[in-house]
Amino acid sequence: MSRRAIFQRLLGYLKEHRLSLFLCMLSAVISTAFLVLAPFLVGRVTTALFASIADGVFYWDTILCLLAALVALYLISQLFTFLQGFGMARITAHVMQKLRSDIDGKMHRLKLDYYDTHTHGDILSVITNDVDTINNAISQNLTSVVTQITTAVGVLVMMLAISPALTVIPVVMVPLSLLSAAGMMKASETYYGQQQDLLGALNGYVEEMYNGQQVVQAFNHQKQAKAEFRALNEALRDSARKAEVTAGSVSPITTLVNDMGYVVCAAIGCLWAIAGKLAVGSVQAMLEYTWRFAEPFSSLAGMVGSFGAAMAAGGRIFALLDAEEEVPDPQSPAVPREHSGRVVFHQVQFGYTPDRLLMKGVDLAVEPGQKVAIVGPTGAGKTTLINLLMRFYELSGGSIQVDGVDIRQMSRAELRDRFGMVLQDTWLFEGAIADNIAYGEPDMDREKVIASARSACAHSFIKTLPGGYDMVLSKGAENISQGERQLITIARAIASDPEILILDEATSGLDPVVRDEILDEFLAFIQDEEHAILLSSHITSDLEKVADYVTYLHRGRVAVSGAKDELLDTYGKLVCGRSELERVDPALLVGVRSGQFGCEALVKNRRAFARFHPELAVEPVSLEDIMVFTVKGDAR
Repeated sequence: MSRRAIFQRLLGYLKEHRLSLFLCMLSAVISTAFLVLAPFLVGRVTTALFASIADGVFYWDTILCLLAALVALYLISQLFTFLQGFGMARITAHVMQKLRSDIDGKMHRLKLDYYDTHTHGDILSVITNDVDTINNAISQNLTSVVTQITTAVGVLVMMLAISPALTVIPVVMVPLSLLSAAGMMKASETYYGQQQDLLGALNGYVEEMYNGQQVVQAFNHQKQAKAEFRALNEALRDSARKAEVTAGSVSPITTLVNDMGYVVCAAIGCLWAIAGKLAVGSVQAMLEYTWRFAEPFSSLAGMVGSFGAAMAAGGRIFALLDAEEEVPDPQSPAVPREHSGRVVFHQVQFGYTPDRLLMKGVDLAVEPGQKVAIVGPTGAGKTTLINLLMRFYELSGGSIQVDGVDIRQMSRAELRDRFGMVLQDTWLFEGAIADNIAYGEPDMDREKVIASARSACAHSFIKTLPGGYDMVLSKGAENISQGERQLITIARAIASDPEILILDEATSGLDPVVRDEILDEFLAFIQDEEHAILLSSHITSDLEKVADYVTYLHRGRVAVSGAKDELLDTYGKLVCGRSELERVDPALLVGVRSGQFGCEALVKNRRAFARFHPELAVEPVSLEDIMVFTVKGDAR
């Protein structure tokens, strides 16, 4: 994004405060104008004193009137300076509130892949560091620009009124000073952009290392982590040093050139005063104005670094605000008449890019009260299928219907209100345990909270904690164990009373005894309420206990699908030697695994196989056997 576009968008946030901003700018102009008149009055006082000495008569009336006027000028100037500062602080606070609100609203509309491609630390750096940089630029420099421009114009007018000939000297020196510092100003802008990017990268790295500190120590990765941090830190140091050095050198360069003009102006003014061409007070005022005329340009040049940092920060902020959002809900969303919890996946296709589809024509139906297990190896698409159902990602093809309505025709709130979801990665916020369980229903009474905790087998351990349900969890719930966090998230899902309960590796962090109790509660929950369970798990014992329908995903397709009992009854496992396997018709087998002591094969239909090969014994299979052979067995 160009600097002009960034600047225009930043000005857009100031438009709704046009009147207040105009009054602030007007106050800045009035304050500066009165301040610019002060050297002229000081020069008149000096001239009066010089005349008093020369004439031997002290002109009290003239001097006192001039001094009173000077005091009045300073008082009025400071009054308007206060009004300008107060108004600008108010405007800045409202603008920053609006900017942060826009960022917060955007965060809830972003596609999930934005979070997949940006570190949390980098996003936090945009919300905090970059917004603060914009805040500083607006609050400190915006009115300063107006003040400096007003000062330059006012001083120029006063110098022309005193001596047009001497005015030529500072007017010529100013552009020379700016040209001499132009290279530094351009370089500082580049370095400030690099500094903001590196600051975001460093924050992301620190956040990542902090959250993964146990893994870092477990793998003795401290030295490498320190080295990577040191490299980022040194890069940030070098970029910050270059930015500050180049930006900081602008003011000395401009000041040095302008000082040369001041010396020339002083020399010529003194000669003209001696010659009687110019009053002593006028020379003094002219020298003061010469100094003040250069000061605004030096100040504006010194602001280049601050504005460069603001432009870089604005670019990162608007890149976030312009990031692709979720597809908006339909203007007139459909509301299913039924509340049965029936879900139908029809020829579902999905890919992060159109040319690389991960899901390829998946068909699946979840009936009310049914317990469906989605099984497959890591990366098969189990969690992706659930994310598509919840509309965390949009379909590339096909359709998903909930209670007879396409999910794209429903509002996300209506859709997600029908689901309770428990993930492998637990998320609990800082607050009371009861508030975490009642997260989906803030006004939930304590009885329902406790009943949900009992159903999740969490009540017994919650009672032993200090404060019980009112115990405050720390950030990330680090003050309880992983298993306890998992139980609370399960209780939270049950408390939402969903039509469909989605369990994505939900019991992976629990010990076998507690896991078995949880599964019993799930079975009671579904039988009593006639709700469906969509289960994704690698733990086949869970599947065999809970599921009544199993779908095997492999490489984005449904490899095997059917009722659990039917699958276990139909498939079989053949264990034989290589020579025996060679006599078997490949059409009767799904996959073959060769080992040191023979071969194993998954038989499609053990009854049909027995008719063709009665001499070979076929063993019963487990759900794990079907998954392993489907995924890893050699195709026949």
